[in-house]
Amino acid sequence: MKKSIFLLLAVVMLVACKSQESSSVTNDGYMPGADGGQLYYRVLGTGQDSILVIHGGPGAGMHSILPSLKPFADEYVLVFYDQRGGGRSTLPADTTKLQAEYFVEDLEAVRTHFNFEKMNVITHSFGSVLLAKYATQYPNRIKRAVFHGATGPRRASMIQMFKKKAELAPPSPDTVLSKRASTLLESLLEGSASNPIAACREYEIINKKLAQARGETTDYKGTTCRGTAEAVRYYYHKTAQITPRSFGNWDLTTKLNNFQAPLMVIYGKRDSLAIPSQQEWINSVPNGRLLLVPDAHKGAFSDNPDYVFPAADTFFSGHWPETAQKPLK
Repeated sequence: MKKSIFLLLAVVMLVACKSQESSSVTNDGYMPGADGGQLYYRVLGTGQDSILVIHGGPGAGMHSILPSLKPFADEYVLVFYDQRGGGRSTLPADTTKLQAEYFVEDLEAVRTHFNFEKMNVITHSFGSVLLAKYATQYPNRIKRAVFHGATGPRRASMIQMFKKKAELAPPSPDTVLSKRASTLLESLLEGSASNPIAACREYEIINKKLAQARGETTDYKGTTCRGTAEAVRYYYHKTAQITPRSFGNWDLTTKLNNFQAPLMVIYGKRDSLAIPSQQEWINSVPNGRLLLVPDAHKGAFSDNPDYVFPAADTFFSGHWPETAQKPLK
């Protein structure tokens, strides 16, 4: 159960904005990380402004969020990178290199590599915690930020939320599928799955079927199964468990006074139990607002793109969408 909570807390996305002097960039490649490890990146789209995308997990890989954000490539240059411990980036033999400090310094290495003076940022899931941690050390490197489907700023409130969801969850519509999903997840977390890619794909398919049976939206397009068998095994067995614990009993609500960049938090109205944690984010920064998306759950960019993309474009153009709510302080 403890492992499952950490995995749920860990499941991303970050967008950073390049300065106006955008130029042609390599489609994909590798760059050095904080300690000499290799970080894989991919660049999509055209436009004068660039968006750096930080996925969740930690370590879930860029493909956990890339399909959902791809429409933005029509107007922006999107820069994705695989965090260490997943995707095509380095899988450290020394697991102490999976500590939070390395993820923070990797992000700074990405900023430096792409010559972003200040970044416009979109995060997904645990990527929001990563960016907030980064902002405690580099508060002046962020221009505008969007948190999408964010893990909350306090670990304690997230654990309480997951417990509440478990208490209120209706009986499984298919006990056979539910047991199969639990078996698959356990094999991935333990690192015992003989074919981790197949196990991962089956696990995601079953979860989507169960969500559909509960009447939830299932438009989310990302996957954590993209990569080599070694990378998928490593992510579930190591990164998704070790790295969230390295953030400790995080509480960022009193540490973001220097986060002066405008922050828009995007979340679906249908996931009502998560909304208080999203409000905590905007109450923790000097200039934050909350965009609650109708007909959407956590993955609002996939669930209701016609609502979210214009709002995000307005925000990155320097304005607040009319429906973005101010903090309730």
